[in-house]
Amino acid sequence: MSDDTHPFSEEEALYAAVTTTRRSVAIPLADDDFTTGGLDHESYVNPWTVTSVRHADIRTEAVAREAAGYLGVQ
Repeated sequence: MSDDTHPFSEEEALYAAVTTTRRSVAIPLADDDFTTGGLDHESYVNPWTVTSVRHADIRTEAVAREAAGYLGVQ
């Protein structure tokens, strides 16, 4: 949800939970809501699950290793 105009964008960003469960207050996502990529299934944002995450707290290497293991990639 963040871009370079947000304060501290080089240190942290805002994230919201995405789900495939339709709820009356969930916001539907469309293809034009994404600047790159997208989702394969009809998806919604839960506006009550927004959080700020520091970039340093995102463990991309660990997540990539675990995902590769589940997929059988060495």
